[in-house]
Amino acid sequence: MSSRAAFLSWPVAGRPAILTCGHFPMVAHNATLEYCTPQSTALHLHQYAGVLWLGGRRIRLRPGDLTLTPAGMPSRYDLPRPGLHFCVHFQAEAASGAVARLPLHWRPGAHGRWLSERLEEVTALQRQGEMAGAALARAAAGTLLQGLLLWLAVQTRPAGGKGGGRVSRVDADLEPVRSYLDAHQREPVSLPALAKRFGISQNYLARRFRQRHGMTIQRYLLSRRIDHARHLLVATDLPLKAVAIEAGFGNPQYFHRQFVRMVGHNPSRERLLRMR
Repeated sequence: MSSRAAFLSWPVAGRPAILTCGHFPMVAHNATLEYCTPQSTALHLHQYAGVLWLGGRRIRLRPGDLTLTPAGMPSRYDLPRPGLHFCVHFQAEAASGAVARLPLHWRPGAHGRWLSERLEEVTALQRQGEMAGAALARAAAGTLLQGLLLWLAVQTRPAGGKGGGRVSRVDADLEPVRSYLDAHQREPVSLPALAKRFGISQNYLARRFRQRHGMTIQRYLLSRRIDHARHLLVATDLPLKAVAIEAGFGNPQYFHRQFVRMVGHNPSRERLLRMR
């Protein structure tokens, strides 16, 4: 790998072996100190601002940025103030087959809190394994980390592309919108109100959302509500009318009609089929 490479190739199969994992302080210092770990890859979720050099690349860090430092790649920091970061050093188990492309630098945006929570879980499992000598907990930590890495590859894969990449402006604009829709899927949502909330023009939002997700915003909401209804039909004994209301359909007849149109059979049959 070139010292200026922007991506890390990572095996899709297998599970990383975690060597070090935790939430550590980072002291303020200049760029004369160089870090290099020949045998392990490092993941950092930074909670400070500054400048990072990864090989020959200069990266201006913001709080919340995620970076990956491949094994053997030198790194240097120029930080005006001390701070904290999550740090995970890990090795890939021998694996063959498909590889994913992971960006060496990513700004998670709306995903920041989720990433922080996942790294907390990885850390807790790894520490549990170390304290008790429990192979199961260490395996769980590695499996969770592998899932996070593959999730990162998916999130940073350009639409229509075959590899990882920088998060586009479209992704940055639409991710908060999609997160809002997921959190408020039971509520009435209009395109004008949504565009106003996120400071995006209606035409841009409608066009880009359809381009990114392959459907209109209303169709996206409808599919989420139908998915929720299908879950309720199997996981609960709620009457059909209550399922419709819980899933965000105020009108049971409209719910029945849309369910048949999207699924191919009525809600009652869905409950029977899934309960068998």
